Amino acid sequence: MADETYTKNEDGSLSIKSGEENPVRWVKESDLLAVKGSRDELQKKVDTASTEATASTAANTAAAEESRQAVIKAEARVDELDKQIKAGGGTAAELVEAKTALQTAKTSGEELGVKLLELRRAHISTAYGVPRATVDAKNLVALDTYEEALKDVLKDKGLGKFAVNVGSGGNTLEGKSPRELATLAYTK
Repeated sequence: MADETYTKNEDGSLSIKSGEENPVRWVKESDLLAVKGSRDELQKKVDTASTEATASTAANTAAAEESRQAVIKAEARVDELDKQIKAGGGTAAELVEAKTALQTAKTSGEELGVKLLELRRAHISTAYGVPRATVDAKNLVALDTYEEALKDVLKDKGLGKFAVNVGSGGNTLEGKSPRELATLAYTK
């Protein structure tokens, strides 16, 4: 077995280097628990934000669907009145009223569509830690696809250490003996 070199780092951790191998770094258990605690806290915040965004998105989706239904009904009424006018039935006042209702429904639908799009962007940005600039240029269909891809990538990995700049993203070192940890470090 090659000579082992022990080095105490400024942060209180210990690095052990054996021969030409990469050093194995041992840290205090309190440091590991602090990282795990901050990850759990961030996970709770993300879960809360995700739940709120999902509820808000569902409500806005329902409102947008109602608005779309109103637009469809108004368009059908306008078409019906146009046919009646051409056939000599109906009044111009009914036609004007129907066109006004159609315009109101279209405006409402557009406003709700924009609001839904902004909520989806905010949800993805908050829930998955994606920078807002990344999702700002995407439309609703692209956001759906992007979110599905994020769900697939992050499915069993939690947030991961790069998503929030905290820890290793998991507690893969718990329950392992120092020998197992060193073996694991040398195999990687």
